[in-house]
Formats: sequence, structure tokens, C-alpha cells
Amino acid sequence: MTITKKHIFSLLIIFIIAIGAISIASAYTGTGFSHNIPSSKYSDMSVSDILNKYSNTNCHVEESAVCTKVVDGDTIYLDNGEKVRFVGVNTPERGVEGYITSKNFVQKLCLNKEVGLDIDDSKHNDKYGRTLAVVIVDGKNLNEMLLKEGLAEIMYMPPSEFYPYDWANGNTPTS
Repeated sequence: MTITKKHIFSLLIIFIIAIGAISIASAYTGTGFSHNIPSSKYSDMSVSDILNKYSNTNCHVEESAVCTKVVDGDTIYLDNGEKVRFVGVNTPERGVEGYITSKNFVQKLCLNKEVGLDIDDSKHNDKYGRTLAVVIVDGKNLNEMLLKEGLAEIMYMPPSEFYPYDWANGNTPTS
């Protein structure tokens, strides 16, 4: 059998399709982070009970707005139309164990309340156009709280103004 240009072209097309299929299969679907903290852990705690466990942050509020929607444990919408992705942390995705607990924690602290943002000066937006920021609730770093409560994992993606390993290794909450 002789290999013709037609054979080479067919093999090239098959190769391109295979590479495309591999890329789709390996597309980002989250890190697979999960936790087994029960959603009931925070149901009897007040916002004050949670916030009192933490020291005030050294992050600076650059912008304030009211949280109108909590998508998951690391993404919120604000009343100014902004979509915010918590910088430096990753919480379980929808359908993954721990998703509800992480989301409910953020809802308890943010939903229908004014929050502050310290926007990442090194990388203002992610590839989806969301603002990358530390979310500040009553002077406390919510990104840090998620890590210390075990509701998130570190997701450090330089360049970033923030180094989440400092949050995780800092003081642990009281009680």
C-alpha cells in the first residue's frame, strides 16, 4: 500500500481531532477540593460568634458594595453589578462534598450586607472577568476565614498582591 497525500491529510485530521478531544477532556473542572464539614456546624453560630474568632485584617477596603448573590464559597455578586472571585482560595464546586457548607458560610457573613474589597493590584480580573479580591466583612478577611475554617484550600496563582500561605499559617482562630 502506498501512502498518498490523501492518507497523510486524513491522518492529520484525525490527529487534530484527537488533540482537541484531549484538550476538552483536560479542561479545568476545579481542583477536586472537598471537605466533610457538616453544614450544621455554623447554623447555631451568629455572625458575631464567627467574626469574634478573628483579628482585624491588614487588607485595605478599596471599594464597598452590598452582596446580592452568593454563587459558591468563593464567588459573589454585588449590587454594583460586579462579580467577585475570592483571590487565593478555592472552595468545593457545585455537586462536590462541602459545597453547601462553604456557600452557606459565605451567605451567612455576606448576603444582603455591605462588604469591602481589597482588589488584587497585580491581577485585577480573572479569565471570566470577575474581580479578584479579598472580601472584607466587618474588618475581617473572609478569604482567610475560609482557609482557617477548613472550608477552602489555598489556590495561589501568581502574579498576585496576596500570598494566601500567610493567611493559612497565621494565627488560628480562638476556640
